[in-house]
Amino acid sequence: MAGLLLPAMARAKAKGERTYCMNSLRQISLFMQLYTDDNRDTFPAHRNQGVTTTAAILTNWWGTAIVSYGNNNSNLFRDPSVKGVRVDNGIKWQWKFTCHEVGYGYNGYFLGIHPYTGDNLTVGGVNFRTQPWFKRPSIVSPVDNLLIGDKQPYGNPPVWGSSLWWPTSFMARNGSVYEGIEPKRHLGTGVVVFNDGHSEARKDSQINPPADPGSGNPKGLINSQYWDPLQRAGNR
Repeated sequence: MAGLLLPAMARAKAKGERTYCMNSLRQISLFMQLYTDDNRDTFPAHRNQGVTTTAAILTNWWGTAIVSYGNNNSNLFRDPSVKGVRVDNGIKWQWKFTCHEVGYGYNGYFLGIHPYTGDNLTVGGVNFRTQPWFKRPSIVSPVDNLLIGDKQPYGNPPVWGSSLWWPTSFMARNGSVYEGIEPKRHLGTGVVVFNDGHSEARKDSQINPPADPGSGNPKGLINSQYWDPLQRAGNR
């Protein structure tokens, strides 16, 4: 009997954690909305302008820019499924409210590329030029535009668990740089929130590209409509 009950209880607990995560991301998306309202419709940087030292990078990133809207409660940024030490794609890490191990990534390549000056990338004949200080009213379809989602760090020591970076967002490679939505944290899905404030649990094939866009491979355009706020590649 216990052999039947335990898996069912584990699944019920996992479903509860997924719901909690979805609610947390809706809250965080509200903080982001309030930030843009107070900052001329611009999104925060994925890390702050002018940050050069390691200590400053850890404490100056998009989470610290918006946490005050939640009474500085950093635990809202902790996914309940991230307990103790995790291992994702061979990367061992543990939650901390820092840019490297927070475990929630922000669509910074498109929305908050500053302090970088921008990028110019062509994928399958479609040009994606990104600029700093992107404005929220420019989003073509907020209901489809990815804001924040489950994100694992990469590297040793682990880095940039706070940054979703579309050019290197393919999650099934054999390499070590994984910057898409972490696809298995919640019962084989990753939880994401969009710029209209709604959250979902999505499978890898429903949010990440099947090839790195930065490689120029046309397959990198698949699902780009959820990343690119201007939807330059249309519905792929």
